[in-house]
Amino acid sequence: MNKEQLAALVDEAIRLERSMKEDKKRLDAIKAELTTAAFAVMDNRNLSFLQIFGRAGHFNAVYKEKFEIDNYDRLVSVLGEIAKSKIVRKEEIKYDTEARFKAALIALFKGDFDKSVVIDDVLRGLGLSPDAMKAVKKKLKGDYLKDKKLLETVGVQGDLEEELDAIRLAKNAELIERFFGELTDEQIEGVKKSVFVEDSISVGLEYAKEDEDNGNAAAED
Repeated sequence: MNKEQLAALVDEAIRLERSMKEDKKRLDAIKAELTTAAFAVMDNRNLSFLQIFGRAGHFNAVYKEKFEIDNYDRLVSVLGEIAKSKIVRKEEIKYDTEARFKAALIALFKGDFDKSVVIDDVLRGLGLSPDAMKAVKKKLKGDYLKDKKLLETVGVQGDLEEELDAIRLAKNAELIERFFGELTDEQIEGVKKSVFVEDSISVGLEYAKEDEDNGNAAAED
């Protein structure tokens, strides 16, 4: 490769790098604008999940929680062996909490549950047959994206934010009843004072792209 060819490659690389930087700035600005718009809708409608659809894919906005245990000893004094079995105390004084128990503690702390929601009613309202309801109900997780994909397998389409939120609240209520159902109000307050949860919003684009090798569609998170 001669000097002119090498020089051309350098110039092309510089053009591409400049273009990538400009594209990234524009992408970050668009994501920020979408995040602001999503947050406004979610706050207004009291949702924890929202999808904004375009022609090529969609933008996901999901509330995420930062979870910390502030007082392990008080938590153990209230919950006893269940806390000891579900929480691992690491040597650097960090706590690794089993996923379902952690979800229950977060929901309890935030009051993010609703015992009045009946999942059968939600599924029936989506037009599912009794057989489909029975099959789906056992697999629901209270996770927006997983539950949305599950419902799509039985023909349910659309945004579904409110239905998915209702299912999440009901699943959270099930977890709270499972782990804390026998506690007194005073003990519940003790548990809530032993942990800390901070909300943040997680966003991302989801779309299909053509595989350069064989033309198959691939998922992009």
